[in-house]
Amino acid sequence: MEKKLRIYTPNNSFKIDKRLFSLLLLWSITFLIYSSTSIFTSYIENLELLGFIFVIITFLYSLYFMISNFFICETTNGEYSGNLIIDSDKITCNNDVYTIYEIEKIMILSDSFHGKFNGNTRALERKKSNGVKNYIEIYKKDGEYKKYFFFQTKTENIRMFSDELRTYYRFGKLGEQNYKNIVNY
Repeated sequence: MEKKLRIYTPNNSFKIDKRLFSLLLLWSITFLIYSSTSIFTSYIENLELLGFIFVIITFLYSLYFMISNFFICETTNGEYSGNLIIDSDKITCNNDVYTIYEIEKIMILSDSFHGKFNGNTRALERKKSNGVKNYIEIYKKDGEYKKYFFFQTKTENIRMFSDELRTYYRFGKLGEQNYKNIVNY
């Protein structure tokens, strides 16, 4: 079986979570109902009852939203395209191939795993990582630079390539601390 990780290409557009949008919409409707009681005084009893019902629905949905954020991974805004394959003599990212002789140095950040707690303590944000905040930066001797994001899980991760990365470390292409962080995480 060939060892490979999926390349992730992030989309720089703004994407709002549908669940968060629903929550904001419920709070807005509740606010509008209560603010309209001063305008429509003849319907004040009906509006207060409707407002009370919306407060209960909104409160329950808010509780569901915050509790479920502990169990759902962050949303991804991008697409998967190609694979990252690291061999002893070359690195393949999508259709780009970099030989060990044309690489000046590589840097790898690989501490994001799908489903791992991401340390986020904000109430409205999801607590589990989507696993796509990892990247490899490749600096070529001719000055060209590329950065590729990749997806990893606890079982399929950059550590699969520890033997191959040892070669890059020995040739001085991968820094000592970067290599230790990958192999000993």
